[in-house]
Amino acid sequence: MSVFAAAGAAEAGPAPAGSFWRAHTAGWIFIALFGLVSRVAAFNDVGLALTITLILDPIGFGLTALAHKAFLARPGYRPAMIVGLVVACSILGGLLQMTIVNIVKDGLFAELDQGSMARADAIPVIYYTAVFLGWSLAYFWIRADVEARSERARRSEAQAAATRAELQRLRLQLDPHFLFNALNTVAVEIPDNPEAALEMTHRIAGYLRYSLDPQTRPVCPLSDEIEAVRAYVRIQELRFEDRLRCTVGMDPGAGAVPVPHLIVQGLVENAVKHGLRTSVGPLEIQVAARRPDHDTVVIEVTNPGRLAPRTDDRPAVGLANTRRRLELHYPARHALTLVQEGETVVARLVLKGTACFA
Repeated sequence: MSVFAAAGAAEAGPAPAGSFWRAHTAGWIFIALFGLVSRVAAFNDVGLALTITLILDPIGFGLTALAHKAFLARPGYRPAMIVGLVVACSILGGLLQMTIVNIVKDGLFAELDQGSMARADAIPVIYYTAVFLGWSLAYFWIRADVEARSERARRSEAQAAATRAELQRLRLQLDPHFLFNALNTVAVEIPDNPEAALEMTHRIAGYLRYSLDPQTRPVCPLSDEIEAVRAYVRIQELRFEDRLRCTVGMDPGAGAVPVPHLIVQGLVENAVKHGLRTSVGPLEIQVAARRPDHDTVVIEVTNPGRLAPRTDDRPAVGLANTRRRLELHYPARHALTLVQEGETVVARLVLKGTACFA
């Protein structure tokens, strides 16, 4: 009975419309076979058992199908009303089946012994009342479970959509000061050093093209991310000339690993900004990406200098942005640390597994 009840519940949800009827039919075939075997054993008369089964079970099939349609047509019943209707309809269904059984016995099997079990009026009432009650219990129980699952699925879909929107907002947060300063440097270099100005213009164009990549690309190969970092640091090298040098390296096996778009950018920006402020001599930034195993990627950005103590409790915007994106893409599967190692500041990013919302 639970089989066709489950399908009945599912029909109101996202399941195909034919699922109820397929499972409902299969369920009543099982009931019919069970009833046939039980009647043969109880009545010791194959003809009587087969006749009753062929008449009563199709009627039961039709009655429960009508109950299903009636409930779908009026879904706003209160629980107390549903319980009352179920009990009343089950008893009436049992009485109807008893009446039909008596008509069949009197018309086709009049020679039956009045004292035999086959003549007992209570048997069909009890049997079919129990069948209808069981069908109703399973129907509403599983219907409620399916509706709860559908609601959870809708909430999960809405949460995923909101998360994607937040990721897109975070991904498109460019540092306007970097763009303004880079463009101002281009303007200054044009009269005296047009070649450097032209190179910087090309680098800015390439960097912006990558930064504003379409929404359909929330992740990209790590090799593309590293190339964007190269373009960014080259712009900074042209801006600051001898004050800044950057080395970018990547293990050959790490290039194809998909990572969130612009996830390394914030670390490099942070190294340039704070490294220039705290380092004594020329700033030497190193960016390294490696793949220690098939499921892990480690990215390190190092620069000379000192970790400056914070004067307030607010995290840096760039790092806060990066941490939030990591929580969404790699929940409980990432680590981002910023530590002082001797005279060097090391930002280390560890990613495990595949990014969510890829």
